[in-house]
Order: sequence, then structure tokens, then C-alpha cells
Amino acid sequence: MKSCVVTANYACDPNKVWLYLTKPTLNNWRKDVSGYEESDDGMKATEKNTDGGETQIVFTRKEKPRCLSCNFQKGKISGTFTALLLGGGDSTSVECTLDVNGLGLFTKPAKLMNERLEMLRQTLGA
Repeated sequence: MKSCVVTANYACDPNKVWLYLTKPTLNNWRKDVSGYEESDDGMKATEKNTDGGETQIVFTRKEKPRCLSCNFQKGKISGTFTALLLGGGDSTSVECTLDVNGLGLFTKPAKLMNERLEMLRQTLGA
């Protein structure tokens, strides 16, 4: 298992960051996701990836707009993701924890997390 903790700061309200974190196809901010389907209760989701694969997500905690936690499975890769949103008004700090099994010897989860947080930064303009 490989783990990482990454922090990012955005110059916007936590509700806006929460909205984008929970809706990966909103304004096409996640360049690696082509489709997204969510269960009626919002606790299960399927991301259709641009590489043809699918990521199955089971949310274990959703506290708008403060905490988001889930387990995920994409092929042989599985893990957990947690995002804590801190701040208010026009400033949000997001602390993300990613634990991954099955990435391979040289893949770095921090790099993957930073790529997604940069996609979010570009979308938010922050």
C-alpha cells in the first residue's frame, strides 16, 4: 500500500470546492472522467474514465462542505480517499489523504493527487 497526504488552498467558498469534488463532470473539470453516475442516495457512484475503464466508488462519509471519504476500485487498483475542507468565506484549504493498493512499483499517489488538485485549481481559477 502506498499513502500520501496533500494540501491545496483555493480562493473560494468551501461549498464551491465541495460541489466540484462531488461532481467530477461539472464543467469537465476532471479531464480523466468522461461520465459519472450516482446512486439515488448519493453514496455510490461510477466514474467512466477516458481510458475506457470504470472506477467504482462507495462513499463512507459525506458531510457537506467539510468532509468527504470513500473507498474506490478501478481494475486491480483499490484504495481510500479522504478530503477535509477547512475555511470559509473566500478561502478554502483542502487536505487530502490517499491510500492505494496495486499501483505498481514506481507510481506515486502524491503525483496523481496533485494532478487532480491542479485540474481543480484551473477550473476554480484559484
